[in-house]
Amino acid sequence: MFINFWYAAALSRELGTKPLKVRMLGRNFALFRDAKGVAHCLANVCPHRFGSLGQGWVRGDHIACPYHGWEFDGDGQCRRIPSLGPEQAPPPGRARVDAYPVQERYGIVFAFLGDLPEGERPPLMPIPEWDDPQWRCTNTVFDIRANYRRLVENALDFAHAEFVHFFGRKGADPEFRIDDYKLVEHEWGAGAELSFGQPPKGLFRHFRDATSRPRAGSDYHGPASFITRIRLDARMSSYQYVYETPVEATLTRTFLVNARNFFKSSIFDGISDRRNAKVVLEDLAVVEALEPPLPSDGVGADFSVKSDAIQVHYRKRLQEWQARGWRLDIERERREADGRTVRMIPSPGRREAPNRMFEVTPLCS
Repeated sequence: MFINFWYAAALSRELGTKPLKVRMLGRNFALFRDAKGVAHCLANVCPHRFGSLGQGWVRGDHIACPYHGWEFDGDGQCRRIPSLGPEQAPPPGRARVDAYPVQERYGIVFAFLGDLPEGERPPLMPIPEWDDPQWRCTNTVFDIRANYRRLVENALDFAHAEFVHFFGRKGADPEFRIDDYKLVEHEWGAGAELSFGQPPKGLFRHFRDATSRPRAGSDYHGPASFITRIRLDARMSSYQYVYETPVEATLTRTFLVNARNFFKSSIFDGISDRRNAKVVLEDLAVVEALEPPLPSDGVGADFSVKSDAIQVHYRKRLQEWQARGWRLDIERERREADGRTVRMIPSPGRREAPNRMFEVTPLCS
């Protein structure tokens, strides 16, 4: 798992007037909205007696700990200690918790889990179609008992659809093959697109232009986000934007934003969402059964062929981000776990105020 990237923490509609406790990268965080409705993300543990902030309440612009009522602002600084009475000096600077930058876009609350200053942060994977009236977008969330890297590589696997999904032919087509493709690289990932000889099965094939060949492709963005673009013909397209949030090593929360430029009425949302869910469940049945459950590191961890070029590219990028010191050292953390020590994902505020109650989690060098 990697720090210094944006992660989907919750759907916007999940975060109301009460705080929300969410788990990402193997640890807990507290989300809350201030009096203006602006979302904030803090480390979940109160530095006083380690209460769970996500189980507390909101008071004005502050989140209050349910154990002793200590109040923290959106920057993580303690602003009130009730036991000290109404006439109290400002709490010391060390009475703070880590606070993480937040963006609320596409119906999702995103948190930047890392300590990079704003100008150095990788961007959030954008969805240009979200505000385009020519497109209809919907949100869906799935919890999948698999490592997030397995899910990203599955999306980048152009060969699996023929055998895993309902629109494939399970290898019955003697002419099936994955043609050579060209990778298009960008700063935070890469992608490719292919044409397919047969239209996908199902309702949509009756409305597409039968004279054009459907196209599909995928791009990955950072270690845990990707786009799958399906172009049924020159007029009909469906894009799936997926933000994978590692909860634990073998548990991932998948945030899927589906954009379509046909059947744009909301009455078709259920059909579209059920179709996407069917595809996800077909992937889930295969990916959750992979052995071992954790992927091995490196390009040569398993046997690859030329159609796996984009997956190999993804693995190389992971190695580059690890070399920057952005990968959590989960194995070391497990070895050193004593049941008494709390370790935090480093936040941007630690660079300016490193004097904190809790240590940061170890990172791979």
